[in-house]
Amino acid sequence: MLAQELREKYLQFFESKGHRRLPSDSLVPNDPSLLFTSAGMVQFKPYFLGLATPPHTRVTTVQKCLRTTDIESVGDYSHLTFFEMLGNFSFGDYFKREAILWAWEFLTEWLNISPERLRITIYLDDDEAYEVWHKEVGVPDRKIFRFGEKSNYWPANAISEGPNGPCGPCSEIFYDTRPDLPPTPDGVWDDVRWLEIWNLVFMQYERHDGGRLTPLPRKNIDTGMGLERTSAILAGKASVFDTDVFQPIIARIADLSGLAYTGGDSAQDVAFRLIADHIRAITMSVADGVLPSNEGRGYVIRRILRRAMLRGQNVLGFERPFLADVADAVVETLGDVYVELRERRDYILRTVQSEEERFRQTIQIGSQRLMEMLESPEVRQRGVLAGEQAFMLYDTYGFPLELTQEVAQEQGIQVDAEGFKQAMEAQRQRAREASGIASQLFAIAGDAATELQKSLPPTKFLGYWQHEAEAQVLAIIRQGEPATFASEGEEVEIILDQTPFYAESGGQVGDTGWIQGEHFAFEVRDTQKVGELILHVGTVTRGRVEVDSAVTARIDSQRRWHIMRNHTATHLLHAALRQVLGSHVHQAGSLVAPDRLRFDFTHTSAMTDEEIAEVERLVNERILEDKPVAVHWDVPLSEARARGAMALFGEKYGDTVRMIEVPGVSLELCGGTHLERTSQIGLFKIVSEGSVAAGVRRVEAVTGWGAYQYMRQQEELLREAAGRLRCAVSDIPTAIERLQAQRQELEKQVQQLRAGTAARSLQFEPAEMAGLQVVTGRADGVDAQTLASLADQAAQKASVDLVVLASATDGKALFVAKAKPSAVAKGVHAGNLVRELAKISGGGGGGRPDFAQAGGRDASKIPQALQQLPHLLEQMLQK
Repeated sequence: MLAQELREKYLQFFESKGHRRLPSDSLVPNDPSLLFTSAGMVQFKPYFLGLATPPHTRVTTVQKCLRTTDIESVGDYSHLTFFEMLGNFSFGDYFKREAILWAWEFLTEWLNISPERLRITIYLDDDEAYEVWHKEVGVPDRKIFRFGEKSNYWPANAISEGPNGPCGPCSEIFYDTRPDLPPTPDGVWDDVRWLEIWNLVFMQYERHDGGRLTPLPRKNIDTGMGLERTSAILAGKASVFDTDVFQPIIARIADLSGLAYTGGDSAQDVAFRLIADHIRAITMSVADGVLPSNEGRGYVIRRILRRAMLRGQNVLGFERPFLADVADAVVETLGDVYVELRERRDYILRTVQSEEERFRQTIQIGSQRLMEMLESPEVRQRGVLAGEQAFMLYDTYGFPLELTQEVAQEQGIQVDAEGFKQAMEAQRQRAREASGIASQLFAIAGDAATELQKSLPPTKFLGYWQHEAEAQVLAIIRQGEPATFASEGEEVEIILDQTPFYAESGGQVGDTGWIQGEHFAFEVRDTQKVGELILHVGTVTRGRVEVDSAVTARIDSQRRWHIMRNHTATHLLHAALRQVLGSHVHQAGSLVAPDRLRFDFTHTSAMTDEEIAEVERLVNERILEDKPVAVHWDVPLSEARARGAMALFGEKYGDTVRMIEVPGVSLELCGGTHLERTSQIGLFKIVSEGSVAAGVRRVEAVTGWGAYQYMRQQEELLREAAGRLRCAVSDIPTAIERLQAQRQELEKQVQQLRAGTAARSLQFEPAEMAGLQVVTGRADGVDAQTLASLADQAAQKASVDLVVLASATDGKALFVAKAKPSAVAKGVHAGNLVRELAKISGGGGGGRPDFAQAGGRDASKIPQALQQLPHLLEQMLQK
């Protein structure tokens, strides 16, 4: 059975049991406690907590997941970082009996897996699960194993260690991978032989401080079955990498490397498997908007990519970038299931290619850094490179410990391997805490607004159609706790039954304004959303507000108009960027504020002045065309995608969506507030363009009144500049050119004066060193250009072979060496010479054999460096 058949069969089976099929959530969860979506249940946390109403009490999904907790095991036959989890969920509907019976039915009847090859584990005292497995399913007692909370409770060790929140026992189904061996004795468990394929979590308790458990009012089911492992079982394969999910990727690696994959335990086969796994994690993450970076989830992806690249380089012999070609095989393999892969193919490949090229350059820099470490006096004296330094090379430059040890050994230096392991373990612990299922998985429970979701209806938003509305106060939150009233001067959050205030979402800032009642006034400084509740954040400016008060809620309409101008302009900007730069451009983030708009987009190089001007022209052209801005309500997501509507990277959408369309120009999924016609924007002006991350650029712009104010400020600056230059505004460029020419002439004269003064203080008399006539000296306070000019003057004497000069400026050292052909012919290399001199003063540099300059951090070491010159020359000529 192919993987796609398994996906569809699983979903169809649970649809036949009354479940609603939902799409996979993004790998980027809407959850600050997690870096990645690590389980099928992550997107359903609000339902498990009772904070939101699920679309159906029974749900089934195939979820994209990423975990790095077992990354060191990847390369074996079963461990993965990216995987797909088949799941079925119940929110207060069915419980243990149905979950167990349906799991057994699907495995044995729909997948035709022999019951003889299945084993069951349950929690120690879960007799309810045992009764179903033993008496109703008919599993013999000898095939049912009881384990403690570490193995059969979720979260693991929740009773003794926490966290507080929903938890419960679980039952796992294992598959016998070695039926050719004699049966294991009754009651004996074999971790190697038995492979876990399905975990049934019975979420029935809430844990409190001290490990106290109380029954949940609604019992939930959360199950997860690994697609790849189950595919391997159905295909009769010992390894997930032998299935149709991985074989096209393995084949692409083989084709690119010219090597064969045999499925064994050799370093070569392990490298094949590691790269195949890692490139899936990279490709799927980039498709969901994760970009390699130095923090958060971007850092995780960068580390995964570097692991894959190094294994390919060191084991499979890839001397040039190859990962983008392998990523293309992932797109081909999974693109029909996850359409975002095909939609963003060019962007994914460009991102992977750019990151690998950058890392290969980083490795070269790391090699230089390692040599500097090995040549430092401290390391030379001890004969040992500290483990922390070795780990820094690994963490920053991707240097494996083995490579560092090999290079160090050539220099007679040992590496503190134990210190390296300790630093590595500390980093792994940080990764486990960040990338697995977080210990504070249900940490959002307990917040006042979160708790109020359980008792209050969703806030009705009226702000698309009106700026003022009558409403009722449903709740007040003061200092994080529910309150029945708030008095003048107090800062609180107010929840109404309905509101015209837009809560911050999708990059658009929250509204401000006023809420007034018969006996109070409240100034709203911000509007936020928690679940389905809208919070009006502000201060009571008069009187006393109480729960159940009748109020009038009114937004700052002028501010909202500024925001709408910027939001509609953002859509026009997105369309213009795609038209000018290419279809690979996708929104990667935005800020829509009253005074400006900020738009982050996927693009790997800086925009040229011409591109910026063209984008700006296109947007203003659309404004002047006075195009209508159409709103399409409750459009099925599938229809929106079919029509080509643009969606935000990693954003989660429901079954139906709201589309904003500027006919013939833009079509985007968006929940924000917009104008009725493009002409209402007024004017659009780009004020900056720059980089925010690898592969992501940022444009900032102003519109309407903001654009008018910006143009006025620019006009005032030009007038001020013209006044200082004593010319007309139109003559400013000519006046600046005249000043620049005057400055260059003055700088030239200053340099000549400095050179003359320094030359008079220097004695250009050569001394014999290593058989060469060498001029040395110091000219403190001069710059590199002047020092080079002095070296040229000294070298004019026919008897001189080599000139080496130094200068101390602002506590730093500068060295210049000029070698005449007579010295170069004997083996002198000016670049290597100044590099060694600069190292003594804590720096580096280099250059050509005949001329070079270098700098050091410590000018006090200049005498010591020049004293070493005869010795360095002798070494150089001997080589």
